[in-house]
Amino acid sequence: MAHPTDANTAIYQGAPRVGLRNVGSYQISGEPWITGSTAHPASKTKRYQFPYVTREITVSNLTKTGEEGNAGTTSSPLRVHFVSSSLQDWSAANEYVAIGADTAAVFKGKHYYPVRTTTSVTFRAKCKEIYITTTASGSATYRIIADLTNIPTSRMYHLTGSGHTEV
Repeated sequence: MAHPTDANTAIYQGAPRVGLRNVGSYQISGEPWITGSTAHPASKTKRYQFPYVTREITVSNLTKTGEEGNAGTTSSPLRVHFVSSSLQDWSAANEYVAIGADTAAVFKGKHYYPVRTTTSVTFRAKCKEIYITTTASGSATYRIIADLTNIPTSRMYHLTGSGHTEV
């Protein structure tokens, strides 16, 4: 049987294609994607866009106890969330932005996960972007590792509603 050169071309008519509801897209090992920050400023948010839809994401807070804003505590300088300010201008790539007024709904509704110093959290989630926000207690150092599927981000819907944006 001939093998197509394009991953989106079916081998035979009726063959399943990669997609959000295609089990095979999540069963195989994904492509690794790694980034992070060594000095994410206090009270700022940064958006990380993935090149493909994720299968799993791990965020490790590498901020050490005793660093800026964390003296002798196990504070939570990082907040990981999947939506942010819809009014925010995210056109400037790799920019840290002030927390937007409508992002407050994300925090008021507790639609984020705090990552304490020197700990990690893993999400088995499909998404095309995540947001990292630091609290006012100081800057943070962290690493993000994602397991990517081969599903194009254009196929991923926008996360909204209960559990994401509603208070």
